[in-house]
Amino acid sequence: MNSILVPIDFSETSENALNYAVGLANYLSFKIILLHVDSIPLVNNEFQDLSYVISKSKEENLELLKNKAKQLKKDDFLIGDVDYFAESGDFKSTIEVFISEKNVDFVVMGITGHDTMLGKFLLGSNAVSLSREISVPLFIIPKNYKYKKIQSIAYASKYDIAKNEPEGLIKIKNINSMFGSLLNVLHVIPDNHLINEQESIIGEMVEQKLDQTNHKTYILTDNNVSSAILDFVNNHDVDIVVLEQKDYPFFENLFHVSATKEVAFNSSIPLLTFHV
Repeated sequence: MNSILVPIDFSETSENALNYAVGLANYLSFKIILLHVDSIPLVNNEFQDLSYVISKSKEENLELLKNKAKQLKKDDFLIGDVDYFAESGDFKSTIEVFISEKNVDFVVMGITGHDTMLGKFLLGSNAVSLSREISVPLFIIPKNYKYKKIQSIAYASKYDIAKNEPEGLIKIKNINSMFGSLLNVLHVIPDNHLINEQESIIGEMVEQKLDQTNHKTYILTDNNVSSAILDFVNNHDVDIVVLEQKDYPFFENLFHVSATKEVAFNSSIPLLTFHV
């Protein structure tokens, strides 16, 4: 059965992400998987037995997750199956294992904006970091955002798409079809930039690939990609913004990761990322 994985740390942020995941699961008829991951604690074995500490923590977390699953079933009669697991170890590695073994289609996580530039660009978050590595799409939910049906998607597309069956377009078409939504394709170019012949060819190819897809295309002029995307989100009726995560050369990758962080921490609506 298709499923949505929701990492839980028992904070308000993850609780809000779970509420979004419930709405998503109900719409898609997916089951929910709750997962709590405890980092392995550093314990001096002269005073405590590490295996005992981990075992006790796992039992306690499983009980909390069991109660949460029961409450979800009680509060929402539409909800399907809810599984729950507690693990100890590396967060990212554990997430990747569950994606592979549990037939996970989406991961849903929360994010809380940091008040300082240092917090945004150096500290980051598990959600933003995870978006670069996992093989399935990841929803990053802003603080206090409430689920609403996805009817309009903002998809940021660069003029660098391969001409032979671009993976990103295939994925976004599938996602758009899944929700029956309007796809808003955003091409962001620098101020005073004239679209060259190669970019025109790629633009035409994108339009051909989306010929049977309900979509609109926008060319946004801004020297800052994240600023252009956020401005579009703030001035249009869209429900999620979608960014591709690609394996760019080192310096371009640094820029792209910063753009993803900027959108994730400042968007008023959920961010959906997928890796290509």
